[in-house]
Amino acid sequence: MSYCCPADPEKKKEWEEKMLQEIDFLDNSIKKASEIFSALGHPIRLKIAYFLSQRDHCVCELIFKLNERQNLVSHHLTIMKNCGIIEAYNNSKWRFYRLNPEFSDILNVISKIKPL
Repeated sequence: MSYCCPADPEKKKEWEEKMLQEIDFLDNSIKKASEIFSALGHPIRLKIAYFLSQRDHCVCELIFKLNERQNLVSHHLTIMKNCGIIEAYNNSKWRFYRLNPEFSDILNVISKIKPL
């Protein structure tokens, strides 16, 4: 049932509760989306996401492909990991990173954007 600003006090209370629930959901979703877009907004992190969308990589491979210092690459990986964009796992003595599958669709959309 859709109604706007009901005059009846009981219906108004129900309406206000519904509005508050929608605001809470939106605020939480927007906050998470903002964190993700912020993390992907840096060119190095976007490149890392692209490389990880192709296959899992160890840090030394990412350092080579990005032609950046190890501490800088590790810094960007930490930001992406904290946002949930990537996951890390150990294989023998090496640490590998993979793209969280939820983000492959975002990268597919980004890859279709044509430069102006």
